[in-house]
Amino acid sequence: MTEIFRAEDYQDHPLYNIKAVEQATGLSAATLRAWERRYGVCEPQRSESGYRLYSDRDLAALRWLKRRLEEGLAISQAVTLLQRRTGSSNGAAEPKAERPAPVISAERFSLVDLRHQLTEALLSFDEQRADMLLSEAFAMYGVESACELILAPAMVDIGDRWHRGQITVVAEHFASHYVRRKLESLLNVTPVHERGLTIVLGCAPGDWHEVGLILMAFFLRRQGYHVIYLGQNVPLEHLVAELARLLPSMVIMSATTDEAAAALTEVSQVVAAMPEPRPIFGFGGRAFNRDHSLHEAVRGHFLGESAVRAVNQVHTLLSRAAPGRAIDTSHLG
Repeated sequence: MTEIFRAEDYQDHPLYNIKAVEQATGLSAATLRAWERRYGVCEPQRSESGYRLYSDRDLAALRWLKRRLEEGLAISQAVTLLQRRTGSSNGAAEPKAERPAPVISAERFSLVDLRHQLTEALLSFDEQRADMLLSEAFAMYGVESACELILAPAMVDIGDRWHRGQITVVAEHFASHYVRRKLESLLNVTPVHERGLTIVLGCAPGDWHEVGLILMAFFLRRQGYHVIYLGQNVPLEHLVAELARLLPSMVIMSATTDEAAAALTEVSQVVAAMPEPRPIFGFGGRAFNRDHSLHEAVRGHFLGESAVRAVNQVHTLLSRAAPGRAIDTSHLG
């Protein structure tokens, strides 16, 4: 029986540019445009600058169609079947409601402009405007560049304002939760690469700030690594037991406070005492960016102060440790 497609299970907010959709679905841009033109598949919305923007619902519909083609259906048959199951011509449960006109002006913002306006939108609890600005950033600069150069610096700015007492913890929590949800959605639509080298990522014991680590997990998965993301507050004893079972090539942990950095130091010492083949230990986070003297106590490799630099460092370390093992880059086409 052909699997059921439930459009209502997926968010319909436009978020991903066509390059991100290519990588997430394995469908070429030419195919996406042809399906849109001939069959009305997805009918992506447009950013203020005219770029196609796809939603999680669009991605799910495209993947559903691709699986039907792999089963032997023609695309016209697959689209007809999808329409019958959703009662819609574009994979949505209901016709898309007309959206309000964007708040963004017609001019193309610079990186600094977008970063500043995204920060202010989040601190104003204006989720709709933040969505519009983030969609524009993804369309103009691509997902990875927008995350590295706009989203991450905006969160650093917000964190610094909170530490200086310039904003409330409520505002910081709202911004962090918003960004975490966006990054988790990106991570969830990025294919898992079982053939890639395995990397385990988690926050130090007692650390609940994971935005930077989710961003790194997303970047590493996009590079073809087999990423196992553990999330917040990973307890030491359980981590070591799972590392012994999983035998990853590398474990990466982050810490945002001095207390979490101390706990991470203990984790690094326990990992270093594991029998071979023990994983490479990498670390980073706000605590180590703020106080470089903390590096000396950790038995591992500081990966740098940005996600892009950290990914490059990971690739260098793993290439040296396993020169004959390549990561899975088949999805990069």
